[in-house]
Amino acid sequence: MSDNNKEYSIKFLTFNTWGLKYVSKHRKERLRAIADKLAGHSTLTPISDELLPNGGDSIGNEDYDVIALQEIWCVEDWKYLASACATKYPYQRLFHSGILTGPGLAILSKVPIESTFLYRFPINGRPSAVFRGDWYVGKSIAITVLNTGTRPIAIMNSHMHAPYAKQGDAAYLCHRSCQAWDFSKLIKLYRQAGYAVIVVGDLNSRPGSLPHKFLTQEAGLVDSWEQLHGKQDLAVIARLSPLQQLLKGCTTCDSLLNTWRAQRQPDEACRLDYALIDPDFLQTVDAGVRFTERIPHLDCSVSDHFAYSCTLNVVPQGTESRPSTSVKHAKVLDREQILQKYSNYETMIECLHTYMKTAQRQKFFRGLHFWASILLLIASLVVTTFTANKAGWSSIFWVLFAIAVSISGTIDGGISFLFGRSEIRALTEVELEVLDAEHHLQTFLTEK
Repeated sequence: MSDNNKEYSIKFLTFNTWGLKYVSKHRKERLRAIADKLAGHSTLTPISDELLPNGGDSIGNEDYDVIALQEIWCVEDWKYLASACATKYPYQRLFHSGILTGPGLAILSKVPIESTFLYRFPINGRPSAVFRGDWYVGKSIAITVLNTGTRPIAIMNSHMHAPYAKQGDAAYLCHRSCQAWDFSKLIKLYRQAGYAVIVVGDLNSRPGSLPHKFLTQEAGLVDSWEQLHGKQDLAVIARLSPLQQLLKGCTTCDSLLNTWRAQRQPDEACRLDYALIDPDFLQTVDAGVRFTERIPHLDCSVSDHFAYSCTLNVVPQGTESRPSTSVKHAKVLDREQILQKYSNYETMIECLHTYMKTAQRQKFFRGLHFWASILLLIASLVVTTFTANKAGWSSIFWVLFAIAVSISGTIDGGISFLFGRSEIRALTEVELEVLDAEHHLQTFLTEK
């Protein structure tokens, strides 16, 4: 990080490391390769000379001020990372949340950490989706305030709920949209307090999606890649060669150049890893994909995502100030911006209504299963009484049946009565918040 009387620059890296225990292949070797490169001791092999001019695949000479990591889910991986990078990045933090492993969020910094805070998303998948795990790890926002000596910087690192399909219930669009809505609230609070806010991480949302709009149009941030290159036509990016997709579209996910995604279709490559920045105090001067190299002896990419890096110029604390309240901010919005935000609210309400039907249906049927299990349990006891004298061996079957019914019914009952009610109330709360914001905007529309 450089410093002078007017402004200084700070270089960020955000990287989803794919560190799932037992699931991610070659996890330990890959995480150690990442740690070694960050520490300046890389032996990785670049995939193309075309990536070298901007340092995208340079060997061992990447130098960042702040590194935000996702999917650090094994303590031994974190210990190796922290130890290997301790000299270069003395300020470190692994965040903890959830039932299993934690949110997987970590930060390494050359800049002193002033304070940290973890906000756990209230809407984050379902406990019944054990095989997906989002609910169990407790997806969150890890907020780190850096002591730069001039303007305070609030880094918000997150890994939002993953999509498991393009459409339908498994796409989890409503969950990510609710998370982005909460995210936008925190962003606005920190911005109003005078912090230069930087949102980094794997947001699992494409540019132009509703979550992306909430984090930009609603929260007032700009996409650092778009700030540098302008808004891009995703259909055009989808038709480029894999290498050009990296260079021109910054496709950090599902690139055919990533060995773990080589079986995907070319048009599936997308940008999911971001640095969304406060345009009042930050200006992007360089950005691009990183960690595109491969591990030589394994001939594989270091993660199923590529990393994203950006260099930002930071304006120190000065005489300029932004509106301190949302009312003042709304007054400077033009009619087109207000209409866009209003459209986002309408889309969000429709999304909430669609998923609310799913949530209520699941709550009902799981509750029905619970009551049916009680009846089946009573019936199995009656049947056992009548069959025990005639066929003693059948008692074993009915006991096992009663155990299975009791366990499954209890689990579904707990999900219905505890989680189901909690999720529906959380969804209702978000809907009311969006309606409040929508009604507030209506006053400005009538004025104009």
